[in-house]
Amino acid sequence: MRRIGGCALLALGMSAAPAWGQFDDTPGPVPRVLTPARLDQPISEVPASVTVIDRELILASGARELYEVMRLVPGMSVAKTDGNLPSVAYHGTQARDQRRMLVLLDGRSVYQPGFARVNWNAIPVALEDVERIEVTRGPASAAYGANAFTGVINIITRDPRDVEGQQARLRAGNNGIRDARVAASHQFDGGAWRLSVNDLRDDGYDADIPPLDTGDRKHVTSVNGRAVWEPGARDTLTLHAGGSRTRLDRPYESGLQELGEYTDESVERADRLFVGLDWQRQFSSRHQLKVSFYAQHNDEDTNLDLCYFDPLTGNTGPGGGLFYSKELRDHFLANGGDIGQTLATAAADPAVQNRYAVLLANGGEPFCGTAWLDVSETRYDLEIQDTLQFSEWARLVAGVNVRHDRGESQAFVSGTAENVSRRLFANLALRPLPPVTVNLGGFWEYDDISGEHFSPRAGVNWEVLPGHTLRAIYARALRTPDIYEDQANINLAIHDLPASYADREALLGWSPAYFFVNQQSPGTLKPERIRSRELGYYGRFTAGALGAVELDLRYFQEELWDLVSGALNPFNFEPTNDGEVRHRGTEAQLSWRPAVRHLLRLTGAHIHTDTEQGAEQRFAARDSAGALWYWRLGGGWWWSTAYHLARDYNDYPFERIDAQLGRRQRLAGTELEWRLLLQHPLNDEPVVFEENRYQDDPRYWLTVTVNF
Repeated sequence: MRRIGGCALLALGMSAAPAWGQFDDTPGPVPRVLTPARLDQPISEVPASVTVIDRELILASGARELYEVMRLVPGMSVAKTDGNLPSVAYHGTQARDQRRMLVLLDGRSVYQPGFARVNWNAIPVALEDVERIEVTRGPASAAYGANAFTGVINIITRDPRDVEGQQARLRAGNNGIRDARVAASHQFDGGAWRLSVNDLRDDGYDADIPPLDTGDRKHVTSVNGRAVWEPGARDTLTLHAGGSRTRLDRPYESGLQELGEYTDESVERADRLFVGLDWQRQFSSRHQLKVSFYAQHNDEDTNLDLCYFDPLTGNTGPGGGLFYSKELRDHFLANGGDIGQTLATAAADPAVQNRYAVLLANGGEPFCGTAWLDVSETRYDLEIQDTLQFSEWARLVAGVNVRHDRGESQAFVSGTAENVSRRLFANLALRPLPPVTVNLGGFWEYDDISGEHFSPRAGVNWEVLPGHTLRAIYARALRTPDIYEDQANINLAIHDLPASYADREALLGWSPAYFFVNQQSPGTLKPERIRSRELGYYGRFTAGALGAVELDLRYFQEELWDLVSGALNPFNFEPTNDGEVRHRGTEAQLSWRPAVRHLLRLTGAHIHTDTEQGAEQRFAARDSAGALWYWRLGGGWWWSTAYHLARDYNDYPFERIDAQLGRRQRLAGTELEWRLLLQHPLNDEPVVFEENRYQDDPRYWLTVTVNF
């Protein structure tokens, strides 16, 4: 365990720095965190409110998937809002499009470059591979640049030097839950490696309610590996590699369902790969250098298989080809892109009438084919970071970053689009007086889409009494438009047509043939912006016979403007900067250990959200709370129970209680662990949207793990 702190720094792209002497004089073991300012600091001195979720909390939570652990964070909105696609948002606003929070995995951003989102299903890491999660609650663009807009989730995996042996795990439960895992590790002279393969599947909501009436099953396979080598006393090399393959049943596109009859289920298939290399050089106890490089690639596509209705008869037939004709596209553009007006007046357009006659003359074979929603994204990222301690009262971390993003999609951008960003950052920590810590940070960046921007942050922490710290923080941040928002040119091509439609030029007026709806971005979107003010308190103290207590309180005011609040799908495309949101509220988190075998964790948030955009309120719960109690019973037995509340998500309250019983025991030279978990909703409301209902309530599963 002695390596955890330093190795976590390595994962972040930061260099571990020595203790600061006077900087760390709070009585008792104060937790240290790495994420808020890219510096290893006591949690009482960082310029942010921070939630730390360690391995003990992950186990006690009973979470099966990574996104579920985020319910332990006050102010975090967490739910499966779109069938089998989880949504996680700090101070949630939009329910489906989560574009405003940065997620890191061992220093690598999993925020996708082309389509501004975090796909929680595809993050290639299992909970057993996670050492700790640090959540910076509040804007952090001053440390990480654009897209660390409302906060940062930093997932740090286990150092292979702290892992020994092999592991096998099986999990089964209702709702089609069938999970498996195998993992291995090995230590050698000067280093170690670990590798895990994880398979997760379930049936989703499957409530027979449109649009999920065809099901939303999920199957995810992921690989995660990490190797560390110390070629010398001052150097450390770390290799990260892995990937995931996902298969998700997706609901039918409502815009197409009205125009045709689906002939096959829509399935999203995706492959993701990444590799990263870090080199850390320790020049002295006061000076460290870190160089990081990673590359990642995502490929995904979703099939849309339909037989299209004849616009006059309403039945499938050759007239359905009109929806992919050049004449209807021209008519759509002439009507200013209004789908309803286009369809209402198409029959009166002579060119459309002529094309319809040509299609009918071709014969009676229905117009059936496949369109694809395809996405391919690639990112290359190089960063150099230097950490220097000038004296006992001043320390600086600074660096440079270059990133190249490339997005390719026929459906969404009609080809290939790219974006290159160049970035400089610095964070300075000062201690002008023994009880006062001042943090100053800034991030300058220039990218091809949004131009030049600067994000600042300033924080003051004052230890009024030993173990009790007040903080005041001001920060500004931004989220730059992604490649899709800036360069969208939506064209759905038709494939796999019957043989009688082989001559598309003659029958449809063009080849390739595209769906008549075309959406284009004006290319004038501005970055979304946020301004945040925070007053907070952090206390860590013992309460005598009552045990140890850790308390964090946060009062905040946030102003968000230039938000892209409108829909951005192929059938409803509204790329404007008209959105504004104001948040004001209070958050609290408390950890209490009344005895060595007990842990009680309480969280709560009360947030006022003021906005005129209805979409920006769907995922904003005014009141949310959580409670978790973990009790080690003895003899290898343990028990945990949790309560989760959010009022409301899209006017639907979320309320659930979990209970978990587990035991560890030695058996024939191996360690056997089993856990039985039960999740029981306390109401019969859907989750965010009406279609999100489970057939099986309560939900339960049994997990058996063997370590050898």
